[in-house]
Amino acid sequence: MNTRRLVRLLLAVFVLVVPLAASAQTDSTLELYVRRNVGYSGAGEIQGSFRLETNAPPGVVSVTFYIDDTVVGTDAEAPFRVDFDTDNYAVGPHTLRAEGALADGGTLSAAPRQFSFVSAADSWRAAQDIFVPIFSVALVLIVLFGGLAVFQAMRSKANPTPLGALRKYGLLGGAICPKCGRPFSRHWWGLNAGLGKFDRCDHCGKWSLVRALPLAQLRAAEAAELKNAGEGAGAVPEPSKEERLRKQLDDSRYSDN
Repeated sequence: MNTRRLVRLLLAVFVLVVPLAASAQTDSTLELYVRRNVGYSGAGEIQGSFRLETNAPPGVVSVTFYIDDTVVGTDAEAPFRVDFDTDNYAVGPHTLRAEGALADGGTLSAAPRQFSFVSAADSWRAAQDIFVPIFSVALVLIVLFGGLAVFQAMRSKANPTPLGALRKYGLLGGAICPKCGRPFSRHWWGLNAGLGKFDRCDHCGKWSLVRALPLAQLRAAEAAELKNAGEGAGAVPEPSKEERLRKQLDDSRYSDN
């Protein structure tokens, strides 16, 4: 047998044997988990209602759970678990343990877990230390982006697109303005309102609650613009400078009745 074949044979044996050994080791291990029901947990500190639970291998018939040297409870039915409340124990460090009884009379011990039980007041202060900065940053971001959206909306002016022109609607899609009936691209600074976006039409400049529509429906609306214009239902022509001046003079007059 040459060296290459020997190496291949050894690799094959290694691939087959190592998983079996790892599986055998895992199957004989009792693992202890501490799960929160209701309460606080963070940085090795817990307060409230919790559950001790094990991942027991075959052959375990019951598991006894301990906090320090005090028995919390024994469960003889898988999944093996018991509940406890930290308020029933002294504030300070505690060791959580689990011991499994085997059908052949042997025992398995889980690796102990170390926790510090704290009072409700301490847990509330710790939670505030964690969440207050997070909420503060979130509030600043909301105000910042909200302000940018309002600023952008105030700067934005009506910018009519030629009737029937083919448009690109971007990532946010397009909508049809319920005021003027023309399709436009939805803006990032529009206000989300659950069922749609409170957005400003690029054509008439009015605000409406709109939702993204399929591209086919938007294209149909684009094509309908020219048809409506031909039937006299298009946009009103922009008045001339003289017409605007005449209207201003007429609006400034008044009559005594």
